[in-house]
Amino acid sequence: MARKQEKPNWIAVRNCEVIKIFKDRKEAVKYFKELLKQTLKDFDKQDTSDEYDYPITIPQIEFYPIKEREAYLSLL
Repeated sequence: MARKQEKPNWIAVRNCEVIKIFKDRKEAVKYFKELLKQTLKDFDKQDTSDEYDYPITIPQIEFYPIKEREAYLSLL
């Protein structure tokens, strides 16, 4: 019996590690927007004075869909 085609889950990956799983793309985008807003807030707090001199690094984060595989399938 064929299963109904479902929308794929989405995952967020940073430094080759899954950091969050989402039920759909819309949820992933919402999370990413909140992440960006918080990052910008953090920079605003840091820029009130000129005491910080460390380099600014924004880690690479990837969001992409994943498909669930049936348990009986092999690794190939």
